[in-house]
Amino acid sequence: MHNEKHPLLGNEWEKLEELGLRDSRCAALLSVDTLTLLDDETCLEVLRQIQPEIGAPDLKVTASLVIKRIAFLTLAPMLYAMSCYNKGLDVSIENCIFEYPLENRLWRSKMPLKNIQVTVPLQTRDHWRQTLLTQAFQGNLSLLVTQLNKLTRVPSAVLWENVAVRIFSIYERWILSDLSQPQQLMIAQSDLAYLLDKNTTEIYNTPANPIARYHTEPSMSENPSKAVRVRRTCCYYYKATEPMIFCRNCPLLRKRKP
Repeated sequence: MHNEKHPLLGNEWEKLEELGLRDSRCAALLSVDTLTLLDDETCLEVLRQIQPEIGAPDLKVTASLVIKRIAFLTLAPMLYAMSCYNKGLDVSIENCIFEYPLENRLWRSKMPLKNIQVTVPLQTRDHWRQTLLTQAFQGNLSLLVTQLNKLTRVPSAVLWENVAVRIFSIYERWILSDLSQPQQLMIAQSDLAYLLDKNTTEIYNTPANPIARYHTEPSMSENPSKAVRVRRTCCYYYKATEPMIFCRNCPLLRKRKP
């Protein structure tokens, strides 16, 4: 037995709620069990509902923007709880609800979980961590990447880079910047290193680590104070904006420069 059930403390719940966590009893009207997205007809129906609301020209663009949202809502509370609190949320696909309300093309969704109790490592933290990340990827996001690629033909590389940039921003903007104790920082850095290790493949259920190749050194942008990690692929966000807006890290921006 390597873990047992524990509740979240009040201040922990408040922080994770900021990152999108919600009790399933409070789920939005526009929501489905995330598991049902593995059904082709249900998934296509949900994508068709989202497409006009997000301003996408087709389902391929819709799918790319949807996985960005799902990846953030799935991983932000889970990774923060794991790396900052040493508490494990179950974000396997069976435990998640996908909300998709939008307002003026902006997401108004959170991530309701059916079971919000957490586990803590009692013996080896590495094994506990692997279990949590296997639930998150092999048991959720990897399945959705495969499904969205199959139904809309959006390249898997685009979908996986969408997931990757979410992981990087969650650690760089929230987790690592919130920690001050050296031991806590070391644990969080170790967690990120494990996610990026080229030998870490089992949790993703892929032949090679699908996110490691996207973790490049940030380069200087037009704003000297803000270095950006330029993407390898384009997420198509500009196709859902009018007038066109490009992500700061979009590779097309480099191609457009004279």
